[in-house]
Amino acid sequence: MKAGKAVLELLRAEGVEYIFGVTGLTTNSMVTETFGREDIKFIDARHEEGAALMAYGYAKAPGNR
Repeated sequence: MKAGKAVLELLRAEGVEYIFGVTGLTTNSMVTETFGREDIKFIDARHEEGAALMAYGYAKAPGNR
């Protein structure tokens, strides 16, 4: 099993629906594995701080876990 798929399977087991991050060398294997999946989506940001704020806002929004 590739590393990106292993990470996604662990996140899926924890109930993660969205991954917020910056596409690059370190996240490329995860992003590649998200194509075609309906259970986990990768939300790309242009900066790490923006991704963190998006994740925080999503977590605090009503109706989310």
